[in-house]
Amino acid sequence: MPGSDGWRDAMWAAIGRGLTAHAIMLRDVAIVDDAIAASLLTAIDGARRGESTEVDGSLSLTAAFDERVDSLVAPGAAGAVRIARAQHDLAVTAQRLVLRDRVLALAGALDVARGVLLELAESHVFTLMPVWSGVSALQPTNFAHFLTGVTAPLARAARRLHAAYDELDRSALGAGALAGPGLPVDREETADLLGSEGPIASTFDAVAAVDVVVTVAEIAAATAGPVRRITVELMSWLRTDPQSLRLDDELLASVDPNLPHFRPPVALARLVAEARRVEDDAAAVARIARNLPYGPVGEMADDAVEMAGTALAGGVAVLATITRLMSGPIEINRAWLARNAGSGLVTSGDLADFLMAEEGLDPSSARDIAAMTANRARQDGLEASGITPAMIDASALLVAGRELGIEIERLGAYLAPRRFLEKRMVLGGPAPTAIREYLALERERLAEDRLWLEAKRRRIALATENIEIRTQEILAAAAAG
Repeated sequence: MPGSDGWRDAMWAAIGRGLTAHAIMLRDVAIVDDAIAASLLTAIDGARRGESTEVDGSLSLTAAFDERVDSLVAPGAAGAVRIARAQHDLAVTAQRLVLRDRVLALAGALDVARGVLLELAESHVFTLMPVWSGVSALQPTNFAHFLTGVTAPLARAARRLHAAYDELDRSALGAGALAGPGLPVDREETADLLGSEGPIASTFDAVAAVDVVVTVAEIAAATAGPVRRITVELMSWLRTDPQSLRLDDELLASVDPNLPHFRPPVALARLVAEARRVEDDAAAVARIARNLPYGPVGEMADDAVEMAGTALAGGVAVLATITRLMSGPIEINRAWLARNAGSGLVTSGDLADFLMAEEGLDPSSARDIAAMTANRARQDGLEASGITPAMIDASALLVAGRELGIEIERLGAYLAPRRFLEKRMVLGGPAPTAIREYLALERERLAEDRLWLEAKRRRIALATENIEIRTQEILAAAAAG
C-alpha cells in the first residue's frame, strides 16, 4: 500500500545509507575536508537511527532526511548534506536499494522452493498418472514429469531475476536532478560503497528510468504464476478425484458443527488468492509506468516503485507457502494415480506406431486401423487395456483386407502406461532415465543460482563493512586534526 510504514522505514534507512556513501566520496575527492565529512557522517547516522518522518513521497522523504541532518550537523557544516547531489538521485538510489533487498529475498525463496520441488520430483519418477487437457484425459506421464511444469518456469524466472538484478543494482547518485553536479564527484566510488554493480550510465536515465521497476515486478509475477496454476490444478483434483491427494488438517477449514463434512482446502485457496494478488500488482506497475511522462519522474513513479516492492514481498510469501505445502502437508496417493494412469484410452495413440513398427503397415493404413479400433473401444466403454487382437483384426479387414493376428502380449507392451512412458526417451521426456537427467541438470542450475545469491549477499555485506571502516577512519582523522 503506497505510503505504508514498512516501505517508509525501509526508504529512510536506505536514504541514510546512500547519504553516508555520498559523504565519504565527497571527502575522498576533496570536496569537503575531514571535519565537515565527520560532522556529516555523525549527523547522518543520528538521523538514520531516529524515527522516520510521517511524510509520504520519495522526494519529500529525502528532503525531510536532509532537514534532520541539518538539525544535527555542526554549525560549520550546515548545508553540506546537499553538496553535489539532488533529492532526485538520492531518492532513486534509495528506492533501488530497497528493491534490491527484496529481489534478493525473492531469489532466496525461489531457490528454496525449487529445491523442495526437485526433491519431491525425484521421489516420484515412477509415480504414474494421467494428464488432463480441459475435461479429457490426454496422455499418461509420471508425477516427476508433471512437476516440471512448475520447476521449469521457476528456473526461467530465476535467470530473468539475475539479469534484472544486474540492471537494478546500480546507483543513481551523482546524477543530480538529471544533468549531474558541477563538482567532480566519483560516481563509481559511491556505487562501490553501496555494494552496487556500478552507477547508472546515463545521468538522465538515472532519474527517468521505470523499465527496471516494471521488470522486477513482472518477475515477481513470473514466480507466482506457476505456483497459482499448479495449485488450481491440485484443487481440481480434490474436486474431481479426491482420493488422488491427502491433505493434513492444517490445510483444511475448521470443523463447523452444522456442516461436519464440509472442510474445504482453505490454505490452497488462500495461496491462489495471494498469487493472483502478486500478478495483479505487477500488472498495475506496468500500467502506471506506461502513463508516466518522459523525463525525470520524481514522485510520479512512487506508486509503481512501492507496488513493485509489494509484489516482490508477495512473491516471497507465495514461494514460502508452496515450499511448506510440498514438504509434507500434501501427500500424493501414488497407487490411486497409477490406477487411473491408463484411463480414457490415453495410450491408444501408440497403436498406430505399433502397427507400423511391428506389423510393417504403411502409415496411412496404420493410422486408419488405430483410429477405427480406438473409436470402437470408446463406444464399448473400454480402456486401452481392453483393446483386443480381435478388435484390431476387425478394423484391419475393413482397411487392409486382412487380419493381422497380433499376440495380446505384444499389444500390451505398447499400450500399458508404464511401457508407454519407457519409450519416451527424448530429451525432457517422462521416461525414468530422461526425467532423471533433466532433474540432475536442474540440480546443477540450482547450485549455480545459490552461488550467485551467496556472492551478491557477500558483496553487500563487504560493502557495509567497508562503509563502517571508512566512517571510523574519517571520524578518527577529524578528531586527530
